[in-house]
Amino acid sequence: MIKTLKKITCLVSLVLGLSATQTVAADSLSIWVMDNGQGSKIAMSRIVKKFYRETRIPVKVTYLSWGEAFNKISRTLVDSNDVAPDVIQLGSTWVPHFAAEGLIRPIDFLMPKIDSARFLGEGFRSSHISGRPGTFSVPWFIDVRGFFVNERIWQELGFDSSDIETFSQFVGVLKTIAKADLKTDDDVKVTPFALPGKNDWAGQQCMAPLIWSHGGDFVVPSGKGYRSALLDSNTLVGLALYAEIMGDPQMAPYSLFENSADNANGFVRSERVFLYGTSELIKQLDYSEKAGGLANTAIAKDGIKVLNLLSGPAGSFSFMGGSHLALGKKKDTSKYPYAEKLFAYMLRADNIDAFSRQVGFLPADRSILHIWNRDSRYSKLVAGLENCRSFPNIPEWGEVEAVLIDLSNDMGNLFSETENRQKRGEILAKLVYDANAKINGILKHSDTLTEEEMLRWVQQFFLVDYNEVYPKNAADFISRQERPTADEFADKMFWVKILGVVVTGILVVCVVAVVVSRKRKNKSR
Repeated sequence: MIKTLKKITCLVSLVLGLSATQTVAADSLSIWVMDNGQGSKIAMSRIVKKFYRETRIPVKVTYLSWGEAFNKISRTLVDSNDVAPDVIQLGSTWVPHFAAEGLIRPIDFLMPKIDSARFLGEGFRSSHISGRPGTFSVPWFIDVRGFFVNERIWQELGFDSSDIETFSQFVGVLKTIAKADLKTDDDVKVTPFALPGKNDWAGQQCMAPLIWSHGGDFVVPSGKGYRSALLDSNTLVGLALYAEIMGDPQMAPYSLFENSADNANGFVRSERVFLYGTSELIKQLDYSEKAGGLANTAIAKDGIKVLNLLSGPAGSFSFMGGSHLALGKKKDTSKYPYAEKLFAYMLRADNIDAFSRQVGFLPADRSILHIWNRDSRYSKLVAGLENCRSFPNIPEWGEVEAVLIDLSNDMGNLFSETENRQKRGEILAKLVYDANAKINGILKHSDTLTEEEMLRWVQQFFLVDYNEVYPKNAADFISRQERPTADEFADKMFWVKILGVVVTGILVVCVVAVVVSRKRKNKSR
């Protein structure tokens, strides 16, 4: 009897214990994620259901649009801390901002369990604030841009991968395609390429490969902080080439009227030959149009070929972004252990793989990337990761990026309104000068140059006809340009001014000497 009572007591205690656990956990864990494309909701549903089966901790998933996510997460973490998410998906460039504001938790104590060595170094860089200790997030998936071409058109034109290894070759191929007068089955003109030039959010991602491959950058370290690098000569060469392609009526005629989504849609309809796009496009070929995929589209029939990244004088680079997972900082810390369990679970290799395969973005885990590399559709993208770069992991980057987005859209507006090359060059120089000043204002960096000096410097890059000069011999053309950085240019202008003062002084002395000499001669007569 006593034994029976003990068993009943234990059973009751166990049931009460389970109930208590479930009461604590019920509706207590929340994860906020963005709409990450086809299959993302299916993948998330499977993962949280599996998590519940293993832990008995229920999880509520909230889906945000990318357009609203940053502001909504910010407001909730600051103003409504009690309803803040336990686990949050953040764009990789957002992490330093939220970390600096103290809105997400440092997670160094979790890293031995998660093992940071699994993740790509460039992808993991955004988990920290540049120059400061502490880890605040872990990469979830990688958003890497690939250089895609319509395989059918590529083969029909007889091109080979070796025909398009450099930017100068790329310009030549674009012009050749433009002259071919191609049309789709629906009798729509096929154009070579397009850049996002109107109401877009990703122009800076498309600018980056041209700028990086010519040795430039958007911002660079300076003293204890950063400064704008938009006026550095290597950056200006990349920007000028970007503007040259964007404004060319043959190479990229629709750039002035399209954003990134429009560019991709034109490629899907086989109305564009090339696309600098994101990797999930490949995965969408596996889904029917009814399911939101591309299986029955023109590009599915023609095929997508992934080309190697284009090379410039400084090498070949592509943009790497993506998303991280972080832990929300809350006043009520009682549920922190549960949140940490969910966080580690989401980042388990099998769950990263399951999610990535549904959405088509590359997994952030190295071991899984090796498996993806066996798929010929992804192998070039995986191989190209070694040459990818991400944007700086500084808290101010979000504000800097907004300036660059405006610059890209302003360039598109300029080309649609102004045809005169001289006038374009002058206005482009002013746009870049203004963007440079705004970025330095954000970074609290003081420029020593006057507006007149800087505009004179910038204009020389935008007044060159790169269509004529660059394709013939890019390396020789660029090497013949004076290429000081903005700091070096400031020094150069200082000595130019000193030299001007000295020369002026010498001329004054000479004039005075001549006048005195003539007076003496007149007196002697």
